[in-house]
Amino acid sequence: MTKQPGNKILRVLDLFCGCGGLSLGLEWSIGPRGEKFQVAAAVDNWAIACETYELNHGVKPHNNGVSNELITEILSQTGPIDVVVGGPPCQGFSTSGKRSLSDPRNKLVLAFLEAVELAQPKAFIMENVVGFTTFQDGQLLREVKEMARLLGFKVRAGVVQASIVGVPQRRRRFVLVGVRSGDFVFPGEKEDIERQLSEGLDVDLTFRDGHEQWSFNDATSDLPPLDAGQSIDAYATGPKNELQRFLRNKSNSPTDHTAVGHRPGFVKMMSYIPEGKSALDPEVSATIPEAIRPKSGYPNSYARIQGNKPSPTITRNFTTPSSANCIHPSQNRALSIREGARCQSFPDTFRFLGTIEEKRLQIGNAVPPLLGKAIGENLLKTLFAGA
Repeated sequence: MTKQPGNKILRVLDLFCGCGGLSLGLEWSIGPRGEKFQVAAAVDNWAIACETYELNHGVKPHNNGVSNELITEILSQTGPIDVVVGGPPCQGFSTSGKRSLSDPRNKLVLAFLEAVELAQPKAFIMENVVGFTTFQDGQLLREVKEMARLLGFKVRAGVVQASIVGVPQRRRRFVLVGVRSGDFVFPGEKEDIERQLSEGLDVDLTFRDGHEQWSFNDATSDLPPLDAGQSIDAYATGPKNELQRFLRNKSNSPTDHTAVGHRPGFVKMMSYIPEGKSALDPEVSATIPEAIRPKSGYPNSYARIQGNKPSPTITRNFTTPSSANCIHPSQNRALSIREGARCQSFPDTFRFLGTIEEKRLQIGNAVPPLLGKAIGENLLKTLFAGA
């Protein structure tokens, strides 16, 4: 690969782009000599997410499924692509006796790799759920790495913890990075943190813990209190820390600081739950009147998060306490749309289109932009080492 000094711009193709969390993080990335990423094209088959992407990135995604025909068409329009990124949805199953990548249920993972083959980029980034490392006893991951190597890439697989790179959320994601030359290093890998070398799963490393920079309160304490069903389009205070200044991004007011409504009995039930506890915990359940006491639920449901720690994983259900750990630390309601976005590290200037449910899904499904930035900057260091 020819290395060039100066403001080198790497052109990105973002597949399965969603609302664009990974793209945003890459756009924030700056290399050792000012190198940057620029999105040249994006693809997703979810129309409202594509509209959100276009509004915030200025690039209109192709609202299609990923196919060789579409990638060929995109390349004819954009010219050379330097980096292919994306998180192909994956069911992770394979019929006994068959190769995992031959299973139709893993077709989108194969489509991503075929897009890489067609584009011939300098590098690729594939992210997915942590379970990707163990699907079919690790066979799917081994096949993906094998195919990437046959395409000429040096690959590294890791499970990264978003909270150690500035995201105010404990969110673990599987990331696979391929480069044609150089040695990619994961964010935080050379720091003094506890990490586990995974044996038998073809994963280079898994970060188990590390320095967590920001808590839920750090991320959201400048937002005004809300009652269930309420929306307030104003800040309660000035920014209290560097994270809040960053997330405000010079915005005059927060959009989507909106809490979903709850039944009065449900609101009362939440009032009995202490920070860090669930209504299903025996000692808590015993204090809740039987008429409003939840009888069953998931292990992490009906739980109030701890304000002095990073938020738990923001899932697509972060406004539904019966399905997720998402009750505000001190207010009797689920997280607002903007609080969920901030926990994901989206700035207040990032606008989400669609219904509340569609906004929630876009946020919960996204790659945290600050995680994308950390990975992107390490990739730029790799690609331009010694330039």
